[in-house]
Amino acid sequence: MPMAISFVGAGVIWRFMYLARDPSKPQTGVLNSLWVGLGNLSLSRGPGFWIAVVLVLGLAAWLAGLAMRAWQAGERGIGAGSAICALPLVWFAYALWQGIGGYKVLENGQTVASTITFTQESPFNNVWLMLVLIWIQTGFTMVIFSAAIKAVPAELIEAARVDGATESQAFWRVTIPQIAPTIGVVVTTLIVLVMKVFDIVKVMTNGNFGTQVVANEMWQRAFTELNFGLGSALAVLLFLAVLPIIYMNIRRMQKAAQ
Repeated sequence: MPMAISFVGAGVIWRFMYLARDPSKPQTGVLNSLWVGLGNLSLSRGPGFWIAVVLVLGLAAWLAGLAMRAWQAGERGIGAGSAICALPLVWFAYALWQGIGGYKVLENGQTVASTITFTQESPFNNVWLMLVLIWIQTGFTMVIFSAAIKAVPAELIEAARVDGATESQAFWRVTIPQIAPTIGVVVTTLIVLVMKVFDIVKVMTNGNFGTQVVANEMWQRAFTELNFGLGSALAVLLFLAVLPIIYMNIRRMQKAAQ
């Protein structure tokens, strides 16, 4: 079920969150809708703008006061956390005052909306493609890790708690060592998957805008340009890159069998 949800949810979330429409039309993607709305708010200097600035600065002042009281009371962690949370709010208020959001000024002085094309704007388009792959693999890793954690003997956890270990200590010093082989399997599987990733790049950008990968380059050279020599060389290069990972995985399984 988690794997099915992650596969289906990837496409739905992409259209719901990141889709960019023509700037003259209403934005259906949540992030672009917020970005364009933020630009309109920053330019308006109307009542909504001043309300937003006052609310943001008020929240930042409240967090700063909370940090000061927590620091005086000896709660250093709460104080530092509150101060760290207050800093982005101050920056946001400053950026809103200076002008931030989805708009651009043309040569004639006219201001028009400007959306974020997530798959075209380098270098962050690579980050968005990575997020798609991460989301797709979330279900797989969740199932594997859930089964591994449930297989940890309860006696070990109870013994650690009897010895005075906290939940965090029991997790890091008992559970993690017990599931280390599973972590190795998942890590090697994902490394191989990343090295041979093809479908996401092919469908979303076709390697344009600085998102090219070896597998898609191999496909284009061999089956689009019919340059089978270069395509074969790229395939061999991809195999050689994956080979050390396969070797380490085999060695790990042999040690586990002994």
